Amino acid sequence: MPAPNAMSSPQKKTVQLLNRTHKQAYRMLVVDDDDRVCRLFLRVADKLSMEATAVTNPRDVIEADSSLRPDLIMLDLSMPGLDGVEVLRGLASARCQASICLVSGARLDVLDSARALGRELGLRMGGSLHKPLDVSGIISFLSGQHVGGGGADPSAEDLEQALEKGHVRPFYQPKVCLSSGETVGVEVLARWEDPEMGFISPEVFVSLAEDSGLIWALTSHIMQRAFEEIATLELGPKQLDIALNLSPLILTDLGYPDLVERWATAHGIAPQRVILEITENEAMRDRSRYLDIMVRFRLKGFRLSADDFGTGFSSLVHLYTLPFEEIKIDKSFVADLNNKTGAEVIVKAIVDLGHGLNHSVIAEGVEDSSTAQTLAQLGCDLAQGYHFCRPQGIEGLRVHLGCSTAALGNKCQFAGGTIRKAKCSGEDHGPSL
Repeated sequence: MPAPNAMSSPQKKTVQLLNRTHKQAYRMLVVDDDDRVCRLFLRVADKLSMEATAVTNPRDVIEADSSLRPDLIMLDLSMPGLDGVEVLRGLASARCQASICLVSGARLDVLDSARALGRELGLRMGGSLHKPLDVSGIISFLSGQHVGGGGADPSAEDLEQALEKGHVRPFYQPKVCLSSGETVGVEVLARWEDPEMGFISPEVFVSLAEDSGLIWALTSHIMQRAFEEIATLELGPKQLDIALNLSPLILTDLGYPDLVERWATAHGIAPQRVILEITENEAMRDRSRYLDIMVRFRLKGFRLSADDFGTGFSSLVHLYTLPFEEIKIDKSFVADLNNKTGAEVIVKAIVDLGHGLNHSVIAEGVEDSSTAQTLAQLGCDLAQGYHFCRPQGIEGLRVHLGCSTAALGNKCQFAGGTIRKAKCSGEDHGPSL
């Protein structure tokens, strides 16, 4: 083990980007007391055309984050003198904006708990890498973190111009019925791919829209364009449900249900086909603030879904009184479904609770057939995730829906009790929100 100060001052390795000299390099900060691990990450930086900085003294992290403004921090969880948990608290206090991924040889449940702590502190926690490391494993992991986007932070003016120019557009992720395998709906997700800055994470620009007051313009743009595009799909008598996310900031305007109704019916979309997803945490935090507008949506025929269920207040009284028709199980429980007994118990309880209240239940973040099969066995009604199809633009969705049946769209076929992954164009560049 090297001395803690072997690389205590940040050692930067800048990589020239080929054919992207007008863009800023993707910046990664590596925090590990082992300089061999740091050198390994710097080698990967060469291969991925990144700008990488390594520090071995964890006390240098806050200063390095402030001066370098990295897009990604790879943080060793176990370091002498100041462990990774203390570093996470320091980064939270410094309002770190980078995505943080943990690197450690600790048990997986310890890594999961540390990631949960980071999220509770308000940090953007990514995945985790388990030691020992090798070059191929690091490359594979970083590729999944969407490395390659521009490093510059977009401004409110950038977002406003992107909306005007149509650079922000709706992508669609299919929702699959677990009992039949039929694609019964889509979730609409906003995606921004800028000609100069590259792919902008939804986590970044949605927060920017809320902070700058552009959330109204963003929601209006995505919602109207989605209605227009979905209306062009020719699916015969069967019509897809359309799920859209609503920011809690919008749920203060009593006139908003009238606007959404007008936008939908202008394109022949019946309100009964539209599901408005409202984060459970926000809806239950201030029930009286949102109840009136939620009731107005229901009176017009729109359906309401409790999004990210299980991660917020989860008050049974509020769930009973709020006019939801659907519960959406948060992907954090779905991801652990086949690895942790506790996750399966919670998912089963949510499914039973939903059905007891006459709500449909959908799971998000399904990434493999084993998880899909377990959800089906637990009685979950619907599912979505990369196992079935990545989010994609309207043309990719059109291909996906036409690849199995002409009239009803795609079905993810069951074979021997196992859900097979459907064909998909794989057009998406980012995570779903």
